[in-house]
Amino acid sequence: MAVSGISWDKNSGTKRELRNSGRQGSSQRHSTLETPGFLGRVRSWVGAHWRGWVAVCLLLFFIAGVKVGLHWVIHRPFFQIQHTVIRGNLHQVDPALVTKAAQRVQGDFFTVDLGAAAAELKTIPWVRVVHLHRIWPNALEVQVEEQIPAAYWGDEGLLNIFGEPFVADYLGELPHLSGPREAGPEMLQALNRFNRDLEPLGRSVAGLVLSERGAWTLTLDDGSHWLLGREPDAARWQRFLKAWPELHQNGVIPAGGTVDLRYANGFTVRGPRPVSKED
Repeated sequence: MAVSGISWDKNSGTKRELRNSGRQGSSQRHSTLETPGFLGRVRSWVGAHWRGWVAVCLLLFFIAGVKVGLHWVIHRPFFQIQHTVIRGNLHQVDPALVTKAAQRVQGDFFTVDLGAAAAELKTIPWVRVVHLHRIWPNALEVQVEEQIPAAYWGDEGLLNIFGEPFVADYLGELPHLSGPREAGPEMLQALNRFNRDLEPLGRSVAGLVLSERGAWTLTLDDGSHWLLGREPDAARWQRFLKAWPELHQNGVIPAGGTVDLRYANGFTVRGPRPVSKED
């Protein structure tokens, strides 16, 4: 209840004090009613949003439960990789080595690292490319592409049909190529082209050398050597091939000799090197 502004005290100062005191009390009472405290504001906000908080908590519990459940399921022994299916037309690759390498793969149907497994399998001799696929629920399919040798390469390696060098043990008969490491595809194309040109003559390339300066040298299956030089002239090459049967028949170009085709208007022939006693 507000204090009256009228006072019977003759002291005007006291009268004004009562009036002022009444006004201050009324102002404080109105301020308390109009401005709620901090806890009151919190209770009001929670009361308006509690359903949303409950929904968020339930969703978090659900997600956590699903995650734990999935982790438990995918790590059951039932999903561990237990079988390997090997596919591919294999002649040089040992399937037993592929199986052993696949058995060392870590993980299960869901967690197996196919990239790491493929890298492990590619270390097996004669394997060029490996493709892995999961087979439900606990097996792997290993598709192996084998290296197909096209020529011996340099002193130790082989060259596959794509012109890619690789290292493996091989005892079969193949032409021998030698040249810069990056020249494998170019030399393989040249080998095929030379063989097509020589086929009508009953000859084939036994060896092909490309020097660092780009000069070509052919070794034929009869032991003769043909020096073509750099950027052999196609027209001159075709003229020589047409003349070769008669020249060979007349003994102008003996087997095992050396033919130098680097001249613009002809060629030279050297007979085979005589075998000395020291040989």
